[in-house]
Amino acid sequence: MQWFEKCMLELTHHNMFESTGHRSRFLDLITCYWRAPFFTKGLCKCMYLSSWDEEHFSIMLDTLNDLIIEGAQNLGVMADQGDVFADQATGVDAEVFRLSCAFIRDLPYEAPDYTLLDPDEAYIIRRALIASQYIDDLPDPHAS
Repeated sequence: MQWFEKCMLELTHHNMFESTGHRSRFLDLITCYWRAPFFTKGLCKCMYLSSWDEEHFSIMLDTLNDLIIEGAQNLGVMADQGDVFADQATGVDAEVFRLSCAFIRDLPYEAPDYTLLDPDEAYIIRRALIASQYIDDLPDPHAS
């Protein structure tokens, strides 16, 4: 079984996909990029988070395509770009970029005061953090 299949199985088993669209967008990303030299579990977590809606999915897809074209070997540029987006964004978008940067850099994430976010937006952040734990429990994607 390929690593991306193990990931899909794990997330599906724990009911981590909110809709068929969420699942199919994530599957599109992970099947295309899991063998890229810059792929990490942190990027996988960002893929999960960005797959919630078409807008964030498109941003992720454009970013990953740029990394492929540039021949990137790591996610440094993506993390730097995320920092800029986080500084320019507000509300949940700022949190999504902050969380993504934490995932990419494999750093702890300081959760926001969820009472300051819309309940639906807070739910997305919470679910991404739960999914990240399941992804962390998987073997190293480059070990196989």
